[in-house]
Amino acid sequence: MNALFDDTFSKLRKDSAGPVILFLGDSITADGSYIRFASDWLQSRRPDQPVRLIARGVPSETVSGLSEAAHPFPRPCVHDRLAEELASAAPDIVVACYGMNDGIYHPYGEERFAAYRAGMQRLSEQIAAAGARTVLLAPPPFDAASFTGPLLPEAAPDFSYLTPYREYNQVLKRYADWLLTGSCPADFVIDMHSPLLEHIRRQRMLDTGYRYGDGIHPDASGHAAMARTLLRELLGAEAGELENVGNAGNAGNAD
Repeated sequence: MNALFDDTFSKLRKDSAGPVILFLGDSITADGSYIRFASDWLQSRRPDQPVRLIARGVPSETVSGLSEAAHPFPRPCVHDRLAEELASAAPDIVVACYGMNDGIYHPYGEERFAAYRAGMQRLSEQIAAAGARTVLLAPPPFDAASFTGPLLPEAAPDFSYLTPYREYNQVLKRYADWLLTGSCPADFVIDMHSPLLEHIRRQRMLDTGYRYGDGIHPDASGHAAMARTLLRELLGAEAGELENVGNAGNAGNAD
């Protein structure tokens, strides 16, 4: 088991219902599949270590407060709800996954990157001030090959989730690399970017027509890969234990 989780679990009273893990994020987290898959595995494989997973993702959300002109409404920002979510859930650990919307589907720009860095740092600091541990997920990739809309060159006049920069994944990799340097004051950072790129690569070796959802939002197999990564990195699960994560027919149990 990861030392962060093990320490959190051991500090709780034996008659406690177990640690509470709050998940914050955008539409990928709002979908909740990777959280449900992880919850199913925990209930099946670790019944003696009860853990409550609370999924509180919001579609279109950012940590940076940015929004593109073509978005039908200003994108919500997690900082507008963070205090309420922390007070309501009283979590022991907060897992946050942001980045996909924070580059607002544009080529790399220093101002946008600075807004993302500031937002993640503020998020981590506020979680710590609430007495919880912070786990940040490096953003999942953008898969251009799965995107069915137009992909724009760097010289295009504007970009959005409907018409993204064709190399947008390079922007997300830069955001992921920054998180993985440890520059943000989090307790733990999990790389979701590289494992999902490897998942896409392997799936395409088996099926050249494989689609990673719509390129922005993972399909079910992508969510299963996210759950395996989370369980391995945060909870210390062994690879051999995780083969059936996300199998069809599993009941969802995350809140």
